[in-house]
Amino acid sequence: MLKLMGAVLIFGACASLGLSARQGLRQRVCAADAMLLALALIEGEIASRRTPVPEIVGQLSESDNAAIRTVFGALHRRLLMADGLSLGYHWRAALRETRDEAGLDRDACDILCEAAAWLGRYDAGEQIAGLRQIARRLRAARDAAAGELQNKGNLYRTCGVALGLLVVLVLI
Repeated sequence: MLKLMGAVLIFGACASLGLSARQGLRQRVCAADAMLLALALIEGEIASRRTPVPEIVGQLSESDNAAIRTVFGALHRRLLMADGLSLGYHWRAALRETRDEAGLDRDACDILCEAAAWLGRYDAGEQIAGLRQIARRLRAARDAAAGELQNKGNLYRTCGVALGLLVVLVLI
C-alpha cells in the first residue's frame, strides 16, 4: 500500500511539473494580450481625449485584468511618490519589478520598456506612432509565444506524464 501511494505521489509530481511548464507558456500569451489591450487603451486616450499619461496610468491601475492592474498599479504607486524621477524611469522600473507577477517574459518586458523613451514627452501624434510600433513588436512576440505554446505545450505535459510513468515503473 505504501509503495502504491509513493508511486501515485511521484506520478502526480512529475505530471504537475509538465502541466506547470505548459501553464507558464499560456500565461506569457495572456500577459502579452493584456499589455496589447493596455497599449490600445493608452493610444485611444491620447488620441481622442489628449489625457495625460499619469491620469491614464491611474485608470489602468483599476482595470479588471489582473496583469494590467499589477503592472499599472505598481506604476501608479511609483508616480504618486512624487520623488522627482521621470515617468520613463518609473515605467521601466515598474515593468521590471512586476514582470514575473504579471506573467511577462523578458522579451515582452524589454519591448514595453522601450516606450519609456518617448511616452509622455512628445506630442500626441508621435506618442501614438510610437505606441503602434511597440504594439506591432509586442504582437510579434505574442505570436511567437503562442506558437511555442502550440508546439511545446502538449510536449511538456506529455513529457511530465511519461516521466512520472517511467519513474513509477522503475520503482515498482
